[in-house]
Amino acid sequence: MATITVPQVVPSPVEDAEALMKAFQGWGTDEQAVIYILAHRDAAQRKLIRLAYEEKYNESLTQRLQSELSGDFQTAMSYWILDPVERQAVIANSATKCIDEEYPVIVEIAYANSPAELLKVKQAYHALYKRSLEEDVAANATGNLRDLLLALVSTYRYDGDEVNSGLAKSEAKIIHKAVGNGSITDHGELTRILGTRSKAQLVATFNYFSDEHSTTVTKALLHGEDPTGYTRALRIAARCIADTNKYLVKVLRSAMRSSGTDEESLSRVVVMHAEKDLRDIKEEFHKRASVALEQAVAKETSGDYKTFIMALVGSH
Repeated sequence: MATITVPQVVPSPVEDAEALMKAFQGWGTDEQAVIYILAHRDAAQRKLIRLAYEEKYNESLTQRLQSELSGDFQTAMSYWILDPVERQAVIANSATKCIDEEYPVIVEIAYANSPAELLKVKQAYHALYKRSLEEDVAANATGNLRDLLLALVSTYRYDGDEVNSGLAKSEAKIIHKAVGNGSITDHGELTRILGTRSKAQLVATFNYFSDEHSTTVTKALLHGEDPTGYTRALRIAARCIADTNKYLVKVLRSAMRSSGTDEESLSRVVVMHAEKDLRDIKEEFHKRASVALEQAVAKETSGDYKTFIMALVGSH
């Protein structure tokens, strides 16, 4: 469930566009007014505001926001103002440019979406960049990591609940054979299984693995050095398959460590899920961290960025 709140009576898109222009004028931007409007409009309403603003003022609202705002607040708002599918395409494109560090974002997008949703993201990517997500992954990743990422973003998976128990048992054995001796011995089979099977089928396979070997697939992958990121990508994929919300909670908790806040990761999860399932993620966060997400965000952020993220989380 979504966490953003939209007022019962919403001004017209033209009125919101006029209010935003007023916030931009004068000696400094009225950031609070910008947040008050845009953090409390859903995706369809924000699109109409963008169109009304462009028609009335003959300039892009997205570009105006980028020039008026700064820092982490600007980055988060730049994501938020986009259509949700385009937003994921933009985030994915950014990740492909430094894929050796940002490959977890590609895995996350591949598994946090349904097959139909991922297809829309890839279509938006193609429309924005005139090339495919697969092309950019292939161009920037290498070796086994490239093979895995390509498999994750290329496949249109079955999205139902039907499971083949015999297949789950046999592929649990294949996974154990590939990872059970202290090093990964069959990259191709792991990539094939994770890259082609439905989420329900993989969950069944992982459950058989745990029952037979008294450990999870994720823990079985926690060995050896990982200079290319391939093993970590496998673990992230396994976590997303087993429980996407639990994985996203892990991302949020890691983003708000005492050593310093990772605003990019915090913004990505909050902005991408505020209109979708952030309420469920919040519940899981509270269960795991013994503190409300709102409290954690309030402690680890500041300024206009804090106000904006708190609004999306559902606190204002």
